[in-house]
Amino acid sequence: MATIVTVHGTFASGPLEGTKWWQRGSRFTTQLQNSVEGDDGTLKIEPCVWDGLNSETSRRAAGKQLMEKLTALETAGEPFVVVGHSHGGSVISAALLHSAKQREPLSGMQRWITVGTPFIKTERQRFLFSRLGIFGKAIYLTLLTFLILGILSVFVGADDREPMLWALAALTFGGPITVFYAILRYMESRRSLRFNRGLLGFAADHYANRWLSLWHAKDEAVQSLKAIKSLDIEIFSREFAASSLNLLAIAIIPLLCLLTLTSEPMMDAIASHVFARIDGAAVDELYPSGGSNIFENAAVLFIGLLVLPTSLILPPEAFRDMSMGGELGLLAAGIAVLLVGAVFLTWAFNGLARVVSHGLSHVLNPMTLSQLKALAYGSDAREDLAIDASEWPVWLTKGFPPLPPEIADGIERESDHAIGRAIPKFRNIVESLAAAETPEATSDVLADYLTWQELIHTSYFDEDRFAKLLAYTIGQCEGFRLTASFEQDADYPEIAKSYAAIVTAAYATTVKG
Repeated sequence: MATIVTVHGTFASGPLEGTKWWQRGSRFTTQLQNSVEGDDGTLKIEPCVWDGLNSETSRRAAGKQLMEKLTALETAGEPFVVVGHSHGGSVISAALLHSAKQREPLSGMQRWITVGTPFIKTERQRFLFSRLGIFGKAIYLTLLTFLILGILSVFVGADDREPMLWALAALTFGGPITVFYAILRYMESRRSLRFNRGLLGFAADHYANRWLSLWHAKDEAVQSLKAIKSLDIEIFSREFAASSLNLLAIAIIPLLCLLTLTSEPMMDAIASHVFARIDGAAVDELYPSGGSNIFENAAVLFIGLLVLPTSLILPPEAFRDMSMGGELGLLAAGIAVLLVGAVFLTWAFNGLARVVSHGLSHVLNPMTLSQLKALAYGSDAREDLAIDASEWPVWLTKGFPPLPPEIADGIERESDHAIGRAIPKFRNIVESLAAAETPEATSDVLADYLTWQELIHTSYFDEDRFAKLLAYTIGQCEGFRLTASFEQDADYPEIAKSYAAIVTAAYATTVKG
């Protein structure tokens, strides 16, 4: 018996039976079973179901799950082929790295075929601290603190220490963090498959020549993820926070007054200046509590706002026995100084707000853009960070060219037809989305309006010539053969020619970095 293992991509999970390309009983798997069979005449479709999240952690966990399935087929001695679409191809790549870790060459695997897969390239987080979980970071900082305290304490009476005591101190204070670091590095070498050169070399030596990549040059997922690396947009403008920060300027005078009213030391200072210029007898009448009564403070502060600004230019005696006209002039001068002060503070705050906003934009833009890129890549692994996407796995240095026009054009036409059928539906989609009150309802609306055949990325298996190309590819593998009905198909000669063109045009490209 020969087996085809199908691996679905992101957001495409489901039961083993169904209508999706990878499910038993689907149009595509039925077509496969009519076109390909094992050497003994039987063929089994074995889907690998995973959660389908856009997550590196999920893809790697699914890879381990797939590896166990492939190992079971290997143990049974059955020839098998693995087909993965989109990030299903990433799952296959992860599974092969897990197999390489066990030094399992999977000799029963005749081919692993990826369809429209954007392989994510990652780099290790630079600092060990960044690669630790919350508990690891707590332990690391505790041991580092212990080391620093030990270093400081060692220098107390350092002149009297013997060399043996120095060595003992170094072992006592530096030993724990050294052992902790060594254990972590060992655990990383066992866990981080993508950075183990020996393991990557084993995978490349044993699995590279059995790989075939089928992808459309206009595949939206592949091209968009490849373009993300160069994405550079200004999410926060230089003055995005200026208007909000300027609100502080509007409230600065009331806030300063409130702060002054509730501060006895500040009120005492204002009262001493005020009552030095007006009748001292007013102290007992206006300020008997000495700053502990907010109503008395308000009266004194009000007089202070009138007296103190003009006291900068008038001598103290000018405030005594002041005429009615002088008091009105004093009031006008006080109000004018308050207005000038408010304008000055507002101008100063406006300038400060612009500077702060500009600085925040410089900090937040790269941070937010990095998070958006990580979200698109599904980068959630602790040890490494996704930085790019390409048409081949990180452990290989070559890829395959895109599908030839005779196959690619059919997929594009299928997608274009689906778009044409969807356009009339969009007249009502905005109203329907607005009426959807829950995320589930929104998903239902999208499902009603979109079949996902509108994208090239999800249209591969709906194109008959592509399905025949995939069947032909599998039929060339040891343990498999094409059915007599497929060999008599009118498209058979052209399909064979397309397969030969893809295989012979495979090119080698050195991966940078």
